[in-house]
Formats: sequence, C-alpha cells, structure tokens
Amino acid sequence: MNKDFQEIGHCGGRLRVEVETSEDGGVAYSVGYSISSAGPAAFFMIYALPQGIPVATIPALGLGQEMPAPPYPGCFPLIIASDSEGRFGHRCERCGEYWRSSGAPSAWPLTCPYCGLRAPTHAFLTLGHRAYVSEFCELIESAIDAGKTATIDMDVLADKVGKDTEKPRFYYSEVSQQNQFTCGACGAWSDVLGRYAYCSSCGTRNDIAELEATINRIRKQMNGGGAPEVFVKDVVGAFDTTARKLVDELVRLVPMTTARQNRLKDKRFHNLRARANDLSELFGINVFDGFQQGDIDFAAMMFCRRHVYEHSGGEVDEKYIKESGDVSVRPKQTLRETKENAHRLAGLVTKMVRTLHNGFHDIFPAHPIPLKIEAERQSRTKTRRELQ
Repeated sequence: MNKDFQEIGHCGGRLRVEVETSEDGGVAYSVGYSISSAGPAAFFMIYALPQGIPVATIPALGLGQEMPAPPYPGCFPLIIASDSEGRFGHRCERCGEYWRSSGAPSAWPLTCPYCGLRAPTHAFLTLGHRAYVSEFCELIESAIDAGKTATIDMDVLADKVGKDTEKPRFYYSEVSQQNQFTCGACGAWSDVLGRYAYCSSCGTRNDIAELEATINRIRKQMNGGGAPEVFVKDVVGAFDTTARKLVDELVRLVPMTTARQNRLKDKRFHNLRARANDLSELFGINVFDGFQQGDIDFAAMMFCRRHVYEHSGGEVDEKYIKESGDVSVRPKQTLRETKENAHRLAGLVTKMVRTLHNGFHDIFPAHPIPLKIEAERQSRTKTRRELQ
C-alpha cells in the first residue's frame, strides 16, 4: 500500500503550565509535559519570545543540569512533542521544503535534506509548530496573569480532529513523505520527498546508498537471466543519475566562474574520460582513484557501448570505435555483450560513485558530533558481542 503523504497524528499527552504565587506577590511558573500512552513519543525544547517568535534551541538536559539562560530577557521555555511515530516534522526556511526525522538534535544543528542548510532545530519549525508556539506563549501569559495552573490535553484535542470545521488550537500533525532511509554514517532516520537527500542529522548525502541499492537490484536481475546489453544500459544509467546529483550539488555550492560551471552543469557522463577530467581539474576529485589503466579503459568503453545500445540498436559506427578505443569490432558490426562485462562494470561504477561521494564530503564535511556518537555506539555494540 502506498503510504506517501499520509497524515500522522500527534503523540498526545498533557501540556501543563504550573503557576505559583509567593506571599509577597511574586509569580513563578514552570512548564511540563506528561504522556500516558504506550506509543512512541519524543520531545525537544526551545526558547521563544512572548510574541511567539522562536529564538533558540534548548540543549537536552541531563539529570541535575540547570536550564541555560535564554538569549533574551523574558523568553518562555516551550516543549514541542513528536508525532505518534516518535518523529518530528521540519520545514526549511530557505527552500520551503518539508521532511521528518527521528529526532531533533539540540547539541548540533540540523541539515535540510534538500538544500543542505545547517541551522539550529528551532529554525526548522513547521507551520503547525509555529502556530503551536504562538498558542503556548499566550497560554503562559494568561496563566501568569490569572495566577492559576493551566493544562492542555492533547489527547482530547486529537479526538476533535476531523469533527470540527477547524483544527483545534495547539494541535499539529505531521505528514509522511516518500523515502524513509537510515543514514549509513550516523544511523539517523529521515523521511524525505524524492530519493536523493542529505541526512537530517549529520548532513551526509545518501547518494551512494541509493546507487548501491539500485546496483544490487540490477545484479539480481542479471543473475536471473536476460539480455546483458540491457543491464549495461541500466548500470550506466544508475551511475549517470547518481553522479549528476552529486555534481549538481558541487556546481551549486562551490563558487566558480560561469565558464567553469558550464563544464559540468547539466552534463551527462557519456564521455566518461572528459567528465572525470573536469571533476579532477575543478574539484580535485579523481573518480578513477585506485583504478588500473585497464579498468579505466574498460569503464570508458562500456559507457560508449551504452550509447550504442541506446541509440544505434547495438550496431557499431566509426564514432564508437574512435571514442571507445575498441579495436575488436568494425563499423556495422553488432556488439555481443556478456553478463561478466555487466557485472564488472557494476563494480567499477559503484567504486567511482563512492570516490565522488567521499570527495564531496571532503569539501562539505558531515557534522562530527553525530558521527562520533554513532562510532561510539558501534564500538560498544562490538565489545558486547565479543564478550558474549
């Protein structure tokens, strides 16, 4: 069943503003959130001005830690809860796109999966979150003015959704997207529109994971039979799509002259040697790193063959012989492909994309904190296994 763009309800619970009045007339307040359901739930905190304007993300507090001072006097500390799957929705102020993540880090910035913007969590609040923040601030002010504790039951509000003409105040929900993936670098979960994206937590791109999944599917199809030339087209097509995503990001993010941009902008990889030379000269990324000369010659030849299969029905012409260096055939000859060639090519394109991916992140590194946390988690897991 297609679960794209399905509404995901709030996790529920009770929001409480506790107000205490001292004998000398002073008023103190605190905010709290309790939840009794067995479903997933998560929370993060922000500071907001009384006008409902988010201004800072509050770091997750350990036992006995005091809340840090707000960036401006008079700020309210607010609690934002997850959806019923324990996920958080986010909206980028720069590109306007929406996504969900498995958490809302406060010790390091989030990354927009689409445009790569890094900013604190409070900068990526959804429109629903912002309406909630405004209502929350009003609730605190009214509770202080009245000198009485105020409570909002989110479970009751959730029951009203769909029954009233308007959504209840304070209530917000999230929406599933299309591609739910786990980052291979930091282990964080993201739910994004489309296939290719940055990890919301560490900023590592998922292009290599998407390519490997496609290549694995093609390999299984090859092993099940079929025309090898079709698989050659599929392998080169997978490389071309993935490599262009990374190259487009490099062209977009790296300052360069228009002439340099035009060397790679919207260019396909039919001429593999030329595009590899462009990447090396413009960004210092050698996609042939670790290749023997025979591997380079073979990959370049197979990319030329893909063009012949795609546009000439597999029939060789002078241009193919000149550009590929394939002297084993003559004009008008029909190419005879092998499954072994297709498998070899699949391995080489995977290696090239991995090199391009690593080169991209040499220029635009992932955030180190989530990478360190994941490395420590994996180390602990390995130690426990060795002790068992």
